Amino acid sequence: VEDENKILGNAFGQIHSPYWGEEREKVVPTYELVNEILYYLRSLSLSDADLAKLLKKFPEVLGRSLKHELSTNVHVLEKEWGIKGKSLRNLLLRNLKVLGYNVDCKGDCMAQCTRCWVRF
Repeated sequence: VEDENKILGNAFGQIHSPYWGEEREKVVPTYELVNEILYYLRSLSLSDADLAKLLKKFPEVLGRSLKHELSTNVHVLEKEWGIKGKSLRNLLLRNLKVLGYNVDCKGDCMAQCTRCWVRF
């Protein structure tokens, strides 16, 4: 239970996370919202065992918008980088944080490095 509380706390601003900086307001997650994100992650061929490991590394993925960020980033990986299917799954196992990138400074730093595509 302690791990789950820490994961949800980081994902929804209850615990400070460098990923969010100061902009994340505290949100109480709903069962439906968390389940929707988990269902989506499973649809990317990630098993429950994979998710248990990955959520410890990047719990903030649960606090991202499915429509505006997670699925958008998967689309970017597919269209711009040609990464899909098994390659996408392998990438997510190595670096789930790619689903949280929502800034592209294109080398002109915007001081939001934890969320920047330049790290990819």
